[in-house]
Amino acid sequence: MRDYTIQIREIYKSHLDLKQNHIMTVLTVVTTIFMPLTLIVGWYGMNFRYMPELETRWGYPVVIVVSVVIVLGSLLFFKKKKWL
Repeated sequence: MRDYTIQIREIYKSHLDLKQNHIMTVLTVVTTIFMPLTLIVGWYGMNFRYMPELETRWGYPVVIVVSVVIVLGSLLFFKKKKWL
């Protein structure tokens, strides 16, 4: 009976470990996707006076498009590698 309970406990622990590994993988992928966007937000949050794209008409739309392309490219990459 004791061996049986030890085996059940080990099976349960391995199941929890697999579940935790999956959760950590998802969190790592989400962090990797949003890390470049955080860098872009950090640059624009510094309030530089002489950033050329701040005064052009297409500055912000280009940054928005680049951000969307980064997210979509990251998602496609992770889907292709089957990490997401």
